[in-house]
Amino acid sequence: MTRVLGGVALASGVACVAVAAVVAGGPGALGALIGAVVVLAFFGATFAVLRPLTRPATGGTMLAALMLYGTKILLLVAAAVALSRSGLLGDPIDAQALGVTVIVCTLVVTGLEVVAATSSRTPVYDLGTAPDLGEER
Repeated sequence: MTRVLGGVALASGVACVAVAAVVAGGPGALGALIGAVVVLAFFGATFAVLRPLTRPATGGTMLAALMLYGTKILLLVAAAVALSRSGLLGDPIDAQALGVTVIVCTLVVTGLEVVAATSSRTPVYDLGTAPDLGEER
């Protein structure tokens, strides 16, 4: 399922770059490319880091997930501030194409994650076996 997620997410990024290139030219394509790379890196880091942590199903998985999410949000804000202050938005990079691509790719990846989570047959908890009460039936 991870390959399907990655393939569809990559396809949505390529489609956004192609549409932005037609609509806004080179700056639009560059903005869409930056947006697609940011979203794919953001969600790809989740799969790369959390997958090894969730295999043993330890109690620290949720803490690690929250810490990773917080770190990614801080890095995303830092990247947005750096891009904004660099003066590249506008002429060399189309800000609208970047924003639309981030929104579209995020919605596609989030939708695919919801479908993957609801269709996977992963048990949430273990009922265990019935306790032995010493009675025979």
